[in-house]
Amino acid sequence: MFFKWRSSRRGVTTCACSPEWPGLRAELDGHQVPGRPSPGGSSPLVLMLGLVASCTGCGAEYPHGWAVAERG
Repeated sequence: MFFKWRSSRRGVTTCACSPEWPGLRAELDGHQVPGRPSPGGSSPLVLMLGLVASCTGCGAEYPHGWAVAERG
């Protein structure tokens, strides 16, 4: 199993939306993957696939832990 590790030393990203971070999304094989903040850190799936979440409004990269949202 291979992990795509990302450096934790990256610049702080701020969201330009009001309210901040109205939604999260990532891209996987050309498809949009909805996300949600995760206070316990990023989920194993996110870490294994090396997914990067961004704001659904302004596109800023989400700097905290997140997980793929459940399909509703």
